Amino acid sequence: MKAFNLMVLILCIILFAISGWLWNKVNHLEQTFATQNEPGLYEVMTQMQTIIHKLTYAVENENEALVDFYIHELEEATEEIIDAGIIYHGEAIGQLTENMLEPVIEDLEDAVETGDWNLVRDRKSVVIQACNTCHEVTGYGSIIITDKAEINPFNQDFTNQD
Repeated sequence: MKAFNLMVLILCIILFAISGWLWNKVNHLEQTFATQNEPGLYEVMTQMQTIIHKLTYAVENENEALVDFYIHELEEATEEIIDAGIIYHGEAIGQLTENMLEPVIEDLEDAVETGDWNLVRDRKSVVIQACNTCHEVTGYGSIIITDKAEINPFNQDFTNQD
């Protein structure tokens, strides 16, 4: 009987050790999966830049349906950054996006509802300025988003600002 109790005890210890090891592996896999599912900041910012570029042309043409569409897409990209709580080189990009960009996108959306296209243009410019202000605050002031492309196909000023 003592041998049986000893074997049960050893089996319990082994099972306890295996369950701890498996628990550790599951936690590691969950962390890896969460990290891999975080949006890449560069990719999301590039997507936002393209959306703002297209939004500019939609505003110029006073195409409310397209403006609404691009505002919605911009809100989704913004939420992706906020929800991920991205920290980039020590800067809380998610929080900055929530505080600096999200409110001005909402103002732009409200401006569209008024039907005043001059106000919409003004609010769109404020959105672009919020992007540039955030770049300045985070030490990336050389990334300057512009209103629209003229010759350059990207709405970014690539000239040296030094």
